Amino acid sequence: MTPAVHAIAASALSGPALDRTLVSVAGLAVAVTAFLVLRRMPRTAVGVWIAVLCFVPIWIGLGIGFNGNYYLPAVTAMALLATVALLPVRGYRFGMMDGLVALLVVFALASLITENAGIALGFAFSLFTYFIAGYVFGRVASLRVDPTWIYGAVGIAFTVVSVLTLIEFFGHWNPFVEIRASNSMYTIWGTIQERGGVARAEGAFGHSIALGSSLAIAIPLTLAARFPLLVRAAMVLLMLSATVLTFSRIGMIGALLGLLLSILFMRDAISRRARIVLTTAIVAVAALLFPLVTTVFDDAGAEATGSADYRGDLLSLIGSMNPVGVADSARRDSTGQVYFGNFRSIDSQLILTGLSSGFLALLLVVVALAIGIVLVVTRRATPATIAVVAQIPALATVALITQYSIFLWVAVGIAATTQHLTPTAAEATLLAPRHRLRPVAEPVAETARLRERSAR
Repeated sequence: MTPAVHAIAASALSGPALDRTLVSVAGLAVAVTAFLVLRRMPRTAVGVWIAVLCFVPIWIGLGIGFNGNYYLPAVTAMALLATVALLPVRGYRFGMMDGLVALLVVFALASLITENAGIALGFAFSLFTYFIAGYVFGRVASLRVDPTWIYGAVGIAFTVVSVLTLIEFFGHWNPFVEIRASNSMYTIWGTIQERGGVARAEGAFGHSIALGSSLAIAIPLTLAARFPLLVRAAMVLLMLSATVLTFSRIGMIGALLGLLLSILFMRDAISRRARIVLTTAIVAVAALLFPLVTTVFDDAGAEATGSADYRGDLLSLIGSMNPVGVADSARRDSTGQVYFGNFRSIDSQLILTGLSSGFLALLLVVVALAIGIVLVVTRRATPATIAVVAQIPALATVALITQYSIFLWVAVGIAATTQHLTPTAAEATLLAPRHRLRPVAEPVAETARLRERSAR
């Protein structure tokens, strides 16, 4: 063995290198085993992904690339694994939303051949690992598994999330931040925020906005599940309460908007009795938690006002957008941080889309959201479409972060599938009065005559 080969072998067998190799081999073995199991159990595949979404922090994942400078969170890795396990699917039809998403991919790839290609590469990687991975998984999952089953699984998982949120707030303990990781994601997301001197609930989502907005998405889906009305109402009541404890204004707005749109426009899934019960739940939560919310926001004072003013100042960046590609205002400082003008944080996903991919990509997103609004007001929207439309205020005022980003795009994928499906009997009769669901006796005499004629 030559000295050079010996040195390479010694390096490969050194402590850190050997640890990384063993972890990689173990991870590959687990992935292959999971794939073989989940391929035969599509509901389990979807359920495991939902569990990872809700209970595995964003800082648990893998660094990939030559230098490990690109990050793949566990929720994305599980979405990719589950998608492959669920393939192939039947009944797929290419739809308008698929075309819009494909164009977003085209614009992201085109950005790589324009100026600031290095900055564009980072945004393109995020597009694929969060947005596209989520969309494809949502599209495939809702073709392989009954969407109402997915709604129920989401409802159960986020009810547990809500209970843990209540425990976190009143017990002053978040178990997920105790799961430490030696990476930049933990440094960014592994701390608890405060507003007005009060700790904001974050759960496993790394940020109060991400938790609040994810709960908001779950509310319309929960309402469309097959559980009895009072069970669904109790679930939604818990989710509304948990959203309030995030002290995220946009989370609370999204939750209330999702609930109101569901009450007013959800197709064949909300009866008059259900509307009364849910409206009562809204009033009860508002009356119970309004004093707490107003006290916290009054104490926050300038903090909340400054946050709103900052978002308004972002409008000045619109003029720097290009038709395709990264905006002219983009730059990277000596530490590798990306700035647009003097802004490091872009608290508007709509504006960030235009800055990172061009205003044509932004126009595509606006068109898709406009189509969603039309579907909602004409009562043709499915629960997932309602959940996405209710997030429009969030898209205008916050960036898609942590698990919230992939969850929203999973909802978009489910919406794209369910808008093409004929409503199932379960959805159409979910909340119908009991007397309408009683089986009708078969007219025996008439049946006998028909059989007699057929015999002739």
